[in-house]
Amino acid sequence: MSGWDSSKKILVKELLFENKKVLDVGCGNGWFSIWADRNGCLVDAIDPSVIQIKDARDKDETNKINFMVAGAENIKDLTNCYDLIFFFNSLHHIPDTIMDKSIKYSKNKMDINGSIIIVEPIAKGNFHNFVKYIDDETSVRNEAYKTIKNCKKYNLEIVKELIYDEIKRFNSGEECINFLSKVDAARKSYIENNMELLLNEFNRLSNYNDNKYEFIQPMRLNIIKNKKIGE
Repeated sequence: MSGWDSSKKILVKELLFENKKVLDVGCGNGWFSIWADRNGCLVDAIDPSVIQIKDARDKDETNKINFMVAGAENIKDLTNCYDLIFFFNSLHHIPDTIMDKSIKYSKNKMDINGSIIIVEPIAKGNFHNFVKYIDDETSVRNEAYKTIKNCKKYNLEIVKELIYDEIKRFNSGEECINFLSKVDAARKSYIENNMELLLNEFNRLSNYNDNKYEFIQPMRLNIIKNKKIGE
């Protein structure tokens, strides 16, 4: 599966990565942490899933990334201070009881000149319409954006917001559905019981192009910083 090309191009354009201390919150299988490491960062990465962290460690050929089994509530317990704190496609997966606090905890672990970067899917597009058959994330995605906009209560400000499209590409419906099942273990039972329906909807909603099944996923990228004194 591929599908973060647009995000990578934007991040390289907007941020300096070399020698930056990075925290990857909700790192999943570690792909972004590994990409940040290859771009010269010193990376700590957390995810509450033991399975995902094991997968991430197996993919980390350099063994330089500090992968930890931990949730967003554990950000406050970390000992490092970071230049860049990423919530890459993860804020909406954080329980609503912790979502807002995760921004507060991140501020306390961020260098005074550092940034919190939040990349979130928007509840639109044919990929969102397909994922809805497995897990309708409309409400949690909207809640995540509300949390982002409320960052000002922690003396933070959104310094940039970018809207763009990602193209999600899969070799098959099975590959896509397997990927979505790993994101949240709670989806597994529904997927197993509705595989035929899901494959039919995958074929109906995707576009077949250059031997790949493609979806469009609108994305939002927010860069958040400490408010400047006097503002």
